[in-house]
Amino acid sequence: MSEPKFVLTRFTHGSAGKFLSTVLQTSDKIDHWSAVVQHQKKSEFIGPITLEYVRRSFPKDHSMHMQAEPMVPYNTDLYSVSHPRGNDVSLETYIQNSKLKNDLRLFACIERNIDVNLIFQKPTIPVFCQKSKAITITVTTTEEKQWLYNTLWSKHFIETDQDIRYIPNDPEYCNFQSICSVIRFGNPYRFPISSKQQLFHDYVINNHTNSWYFDPDRFAEYDHKHDIKNVFISLADILNRHQFTKVIPNIFEQLKLEEPDMDLIESMHDIWLSAQVF
Repeated sequence: MSEPKFVLTRFTHGSAGKFLSTVLQTSDKIDHWSAVVQHQKKSEFIGPITLEYVRRSFPKDHSMHMQAEPMVPYNTDLYSVSHPRGNDVSLETYIQNSKLKNDLRLFACIERNIDVNLIFQKPTIPVFCQKSKAITITVTTTEEKQWLYNTLWSKHFIETDQDIRYIPNDPEYCNFQSICSVIRFGNPYRFPISSKQQLFHDYVINNHTNSWYFDPDRFAEYDHKHDIKNVFISLADILNRHQFTKVIPNIFEQLKLEEPDMDLIESMHDIWLSAQVF
């Protein structure tokens, strides 16, 4: 059996990584996380279907963000996207587990010879992803960091008259695909209003996935050692429509994704940008 091919999207929490993945997935070379969109890629209706997917995936009501955001459709139980767990998983072990778990989406990608788009917030990656292509979102300027902090608070916390709720751990607001882990671990998700400053400091400013993306030079040695073919894009370029439409064709070329549909991607970007906080 052939081996899967991966395109990795690396980003710190809140820095538009899943939107960028959604843009990459417009390419026929990459599997779209939505089976509905993937099935319609050759259809005359792919444009409006993709735009509706973006509207539903990135809502203006940020309390619904985690419930609606796109999720990787492949089996991920051997590794974590943001913690060290699973870094030693080999390609052989990954494929064996995929067979055991009947990961039909992964094997469909192998059969059709298209790339699998995985995401990572941690800078290190599992062994089975070595020699992959990657795109990494950097956050280096004061303006980028301030936007990131505001966005992360807006999408991960809900402030009520009684308390503050941390959405990733909240069974009522978390993504349903995460509900088993949320209930199993039962981590705290209700905090007193008086703890806002401390929560902002601990979960936002000092978010454990930030450091490498704030200092992207740290990726150079790691990527060389693990044969990662990386392309950088700045958060500022994603937030600016003019810059975004300039850099995307270059990114598609470097990742060997053929020509992007820029009319569609610009419309996707308009929808996504309209749902952000500034």
